[in-house]
Amino acid sequence: MIGELFKMMAGIDMVHVPYRGGAPALIDLLSGQVQVMFDTIPQSIEYIRDGKLRALAVTTATRSPTLPDVPPMSDFVPGFEAGSWWGVGVPKNTPVEIIGKLNKEINAALADPKIRTRLAELGTTPLLFSPAEVGTFVDAETEKWAKVIKFSGAKQE
Repeated sequence: MIGELFKMMAGIDMVHVPYRGGAPALIDLLSGQVQVMFDTIPQSIEYIRDGKLRALAVTTATRSPTLPDVPPMSDFVPGFEAGSWWGVGVPKNTPVEIIGKLNKEINAALADPKIRTRLAELGTTPLLFSPAEVGTFVDAETEKWAKVIKFSGAKQE
């Protein structure tokens, strides 16, 4: 979908090649079967460090501390920002007190310098959100990607 966002914002056409996961796509990129891939830093970082892949840009709004010499895509396509993110979910009727405690403990762990250092080595940056901020973030992401899906013509299979 990040490739579709790039196509939409840059006004270009590229052929999307579907894969059953990032690993098979990465193998084809490394072997020259495909010419470009929008991948996550954690999956590609060792190949970039070993010189087997060349990172052209990061899709985050700013440079990545893991790849400080790689410019953000927004330097070339103004307003471009995309990334992978993970969150922790709970059942719908979980008490607010439990959600608050989980949020506090997870954010404390993600703020730990050792964990932050390890995550940075892997190319990830934790986002420390409150439960309300998570909701706002997810709503914004849903709206953004709905537009990209509509633009791409992608259909659920």
